[in-house]
Amino acid sequence: MNSRITKLVQAIPFLAAVYQEKNFTRAAALLGVHQTAVSHRITAIEEMLDIKLIERTTRSLNFTLYGSWICESATKSMGDIEGVLHRIMQTRHNATIRVSAPPSLAMKWLVPHMMQARDAGIDMSVQAQTKLVDFAKGEADIGIRFGHGNYPELNKVKLCGSDMQALASPNYIKEHNINVLNPWASDVDILVDYVSETDPMDWGWHYYAAGEPAFNASIAKASKFDRTDLAIQAAISGLGIALGRSLLYEHEVENGFLIPLGKPIPAGPSDWLVCSQEFARTEQYKNFAPWLRQQIKNTHAIMDKYYRT
Repeated sequence: MNSRITKLVQAIPFLAAVYQEKNFTRAAALLGVHQTAVSHRITAIEEMLDIKLIERTTRSLNFTLYGSWICESATKSMGDIEGVLHRIMQTRHNATIRVSAPPSLAMKWLVPHMMQARDAGIDMSVQAQTKLVDFAKGEADIGIRFGHGNYPELNKVKLCGSDMQALASPNYIKEHNINVLNPWASDVDILVDYVSETDPMDWGWHYYAAGEPAFNASIAKASKFDRTDLAIQAAISGLGIALGRSLLYEHEVENGFLIPLGKPIPAGPSDWLVCSQEFARTEQYKNFAPWLRQQIKNTHAIMDKYYRT
């Protein structure tokens, strides 16, 4: 057992008591020692690991991300302590930033931007996930989430608003004699991401129809997919008209694979950058967040240019 693990094991009663009581004085009373003994033991662990476990104020103790990991594990077992220490050291010394994102955004936007990230000196790995990761458990460093910003206790930054845009391939438009300014005057095939359509979030063809009075196509008879990027890919292949959202279709328009039909309709949800409060104070975050916002700005400029021409 190495010296750091040994000292952590010796500090387990102190760490567990502080985590339970959220107060040095009450933790000391629980252990039957003087309050300064608890404070000194926690400080010694912080100095040994060179990390902050607890943010001290005159009125309260607030656990950092690493503090929560270690102190919570101290209430369980030595095996947890060893695993947490390994995870902390790996997180602190690994330059790769682990980005969790919905599969469609990961595939259509994040992965194509990995080369730009590398050129900017950002080592990024992409995790395509439908579930919301637990940052407190170290499942990812940072996440991009599509929603209304209701992410309590997390550091959150709104990246951009979102539009809903009908899209079709040039061949489909030609074959069906579609007027791109008035596409719903033609008999068309609708492609649906049924997961989004059944989600309570205000996004999808039903919400698009509410904002576009001329829309009269049948959603019930639509070809269905379980991800937006699959519906977009089907549109590229000429199967019908898909509904894209911001960041998922701009590069396809730029490359001539898709053509916007009608005007974009504002969507309720937005893209948010989220992470733990602790990670938001790291240099990794301070480098990544501005880079990400610039890439999004560049993507939005594609459609600004498209509509100007």
